Amino acid sequence: MIEIKNLNKRFATATVFENYNKQFNSKKMCLQASNGSGKTTLLMIIAGLEKSQSGQIMYANKQHSSPQKYVAIASDRICLPDFLTAQQIIQLTCKALNVPAPIDLINGFKFSEHLHTRFSALSTGNQKKCQLIITFMKRAPYLLLDEPSAALDQASIHYLLNLLDNYLSDKPDGQIILTSHEPDVFLHQGFECTPL
Repeated sequence: MIEIKNLNKRFATATVFENYNKQFNSKKMCLQASNGSGKTTLLMIIAGLEKSQSGQIMYANKQHSSPQKYVAIASDRICLPDFLTAQQIIQLTCKALNVPAPIDLINGFKFSEHLHTRFSALSTGNQKKCQLIITFMKRAPYLLLDEPSAALDQASIHYLLNLLDNYLSDKPDGQIILTSHEPDVFLHQGFECTPL
């Protein structure tokens, strides 16, 4: 389980976290807070993609100098190369992770017809699908999803919920943490909602 200890994060004009402590005790957590309160920033810090001024992130009572090895994250804050097609982005991810093409994920999200579209030309919902596909490919024990259902069609939300249902079946020490403005969607899937 992930635990945050004495986290301090400041931007030039604002303090986001000051001596922030949080323990995520459930296997499936849904973070709730208003926009601009730091949900995305917290996920990025947990994933090792953003630095804090001080504090500790514990993963099953351990610190990791390279949390990227253990954490997969989907967030709009992560910029994908918008000049590449979705297929090129997925192929590069396959090569980096040394995994086969994610045919089941592509079919499950009904994404095949968008593979040859440049990322910048994809709709917001299809950009979200591309982000989710490359995130689930990693199969990391810790899965962080920032507003995963936003802009998705109902069929894709249903497929996403099925993926989340089965994600931890082979990860006894794994955990899913997501943010959502639609917590009811995830409450029925065994997620514990908690304020930031």
